[in-house]
Amino acid sequence: MSTVDTFDVAVIGRGLFGSAAARHLAEAGCSIVAIGPTAPGGDAGIYSSHDDEARLTRRLDRDERWAPFTARAVDAYRSIEERSGIGFYRPVGALFASRPELDGKHGVSMAFLRDHGQPENYWSPGDVGWKQWWPRIDFPTTHEVALDPAPAGYIRPKRLIAAQEVLTQRAGGQLVDDVATTLKPRTGGGYQIETFGGSTYDAEQVVVATGAFVNALDVMPRPVNTTVKTEIIILGEVSQADAVELSNYPTVLHQIDPDGIDDIYMTPPLQFPDGRYCIKLGANSTFDTWPTELAEIQRWFRSNTDPDYLPLLQPALKSLWPDVEFLSLRTKPCIVSYTPDRFPLIEAVESGLIVAVAGNGQGAKGSDAWGAAAAELVLGR
Repeated sequence: MSTVDTFDVAVIGRGLFGSAAARHLAEAGCSIVAIGPTAPGGDAGIYSSHDDEARLTRRLDRDERWAPFTARAVDAYRSIEERSGIGFYRPVGALFASRPELDGKHGVSMAFLRDHGQPENYWSPGDVGWKQWWPRIDFPTTHEVALDPAPAGYIRPKRLIAAQEVLTQRAGGQLVDDVATTLKPRTGGGYQIETFGGSTYDAEQVVVATGAFVNALDVMPRPVNTTVKTEIIILGEVSQADAVELSNYPTVLHQIDPDGIDDIYMTPPLQFPDGRYCIKLGANSTFDTWPTELAEIQRWFRSNTDPDYLPLLQPALKSLWPDVEFLSLRTKPCIVSYTPDRFPLIEAVESGLIVAVAGNGQGAKGSDAWGAAAAELVLGR
């Protein structure tokens, strides 16, 4: 077992919240170590809530608690890109489609868009005027459609994490590719962290940003009030020619008529690490579960979800892109963390121990601001 010097702050978890918190703390002058695995798999069986390539972002939010955090994060995107040299943001806009009687289920209602947007960006049921801009996508004529223009769009989360960590290291922060397994108070103050790889790290304060694993590992003195839900995405592979043509299409939030799934979200095609170009579509489903144990979460991520979920998601994907030829279709499991009030949990659990978890299905877009909030708690602000 090896022991390192004491740090001002240790950040456990190098996902979206953790990488942002580490960067803000390092740039504030703290000596920090950020501990977390950098790739899925491995003996520990722990990585992220979803080994993802795209998350939706937008600035408009009718929830007054979310709006300032989202705006703060979106305003910082270009600065983080420029300073790190890593691009992750595509402001292609977002299309909302919903039956009028189901309005508001996506967190930004059509009425809100009409009141805060531009009249030419709203189309009532039966009006397909939006097709002059995006002819290859389709919605039922029973739905009203509205555009939330740029800065709405999507971010590449793994690239955002990489950008945050470039800046963290540039400010003197240390990154550790390992999994924290225990967190213990030290005699005289502060904490000691032991890792799966057999290392020990001492820190005066700790930020726990372990997402869906926050209650599944022995790093919290008591469970925090979060739950996790399984969710599935489908990846529809398209040709490179279609990917180029559709690359500037907006993201989509579609309140589909209930038929086993609802609350669809979707990105235009983008290239995945295996070289394939895919449209990503996710949704809630009647098959979703609420795991509570680490073994359940690990088993979920290792499961073959195609047999159960392809029949649910494939018709929805094809109905939205009726003339797009899909070269392959596959599903991937992910997990969403929730709090009872559907607001991220960022608070001091005890003196010197901060928790920053639970994106509630929409935390990615504001992650830089949520990480900053955790850092500000550490700094006593």
